[in-house]
Amino acid sequence: MQLTVVWHKLCWPCTHSPTGFAARACLGDPGFGGLPLQVEALSQLFDATRIVGPCSGPEDRAGEIAIAGKNVTVVPLTWLPRSPWLTWLVLPLWLVRNGLTLTREISGAGAVFALVPSPIGVLGLLLTLAFRKRLLTRQLNHWSDTRPLWRLERALLERIGGGRNVVFATGDADAPPSSRNPAIRWIISTTVSEGQLAARARAVPPGHARLVMVGRELDIQAVSLALRALPLLGRDFPLVRLEVVGTGAALPRLKLLASQLGLVHLVTFHGLVGHDRVLELLDRADLFCSLPVFEDEASRQAVHEALACGLPMVTTGTSIPPVLMGRRCGILLRERTPQAFTAAVKACLSNPEGHRRMSTEALRRARGYSLERWREEIRTALEQAWGPLKPELEGVAPVPGIGAAC
Repeated sequence: MQLTVVWHKLCWPCTHSPTGFAARACLGDPGFGGLPLQVEALSQLFDATRIVGPCSGPEDRAGEIAIAGKNVTVVPLTWLPRSPWLTWLVLPLWLVRNGLTLTREISGAGAVFALVPSPIGVLGLLLTLAFRKRLLTRQLNHWSDTRPLWRLERALLERIGGGRNVVFATGDADAPPSSRNPAIRWIISTTVSEGQLAARARAVPPGHARLVMVGRELDIQAVSLALRALPLLGRDFPLVRLEVVGTGAALPRLKLLASQLGLVHLVTFHGLVGHDRVLELLDRADLFCSLPVFEDEASRQAVHEALACGLPMVTTGTSIPPVLMGRRCGILLRERTPQAFTAAVKACLSNPEGHRRMSTEALRRARGYSLERWREEIRTALEQAWGPLKPELEGVAPVPGIGAAC
């Protein structure tokens, strides 16, 4: 069976890629950095996979990886702006140039994977329904998002879910996502294969407190909180350091705040970095800090990558991080104050044996959300809805070469 993936992620030509195209796989990327890795894993379930999405020259190649997978072909469309509202505004003109290609690809597909709420993903979903093709879709934002446009899209998913339309909501809970349509299932996306999981639990050296924060658009409230806590942490941890990954409008203001607080020597702002570099930074850290005011796809992926590196964590009470980390590999912060954050960090790092136990639990939790587990969860749902994908898929191989550099 041929799978056609309709995505909004920008790609570009790459001479060293097996498909001839590359994209970013980095959590600082506004284009959802985990998609190339997930589609590479998903391609193992199908005879061939065709990716249909916008193509242009990149502004820079930070975090570039080859788009790869089993019999994967990229069908480039013309560029669309990244701003959602601007995208919808120029969409009629974009359709004049790309509508025929998009229609042709979906009409010839055996099944379609349309990612919403992007405009291209919504168009792909509607065309899939029009051609009565098998549909797989996953919403990338939080299911309970109350923004008006997403409420309309959620209502559409609740109406169509079931039968040959396999609909996933991002998250996990005992109750199904939708009380109106129990056919909609939870799933938590991931970017780490089983082969990338850390081999053993980590130990924290005395006096060390190397903290790391990872996001797409830096959350000024979250990073400011951590910055203001550093002087307090320095009283107990003379080797305290903070590594910050991400970009966005808040970055210059955060650098200025670090300078004003006299913390330049304790903080490194890495900006936009690739997937492999994120894993390197996580691997050398002692504690992961996830303090977003608003949760997004990047913050969820960062939590799983931290667990996969055996990192205990301090996190706020947004929906997905507590589900991923469970109760024994970190501390859930109840108050967003520098004092509360400092106390949580001290509780995680002051007891080396407790830190090791949290690290062991982090690795155990991460194994339950690997790319291979993610792929098999989707495979189970698809075969329940569509029947066997391929008779010989009784032992799908591990995800090969995830994240190969271009």
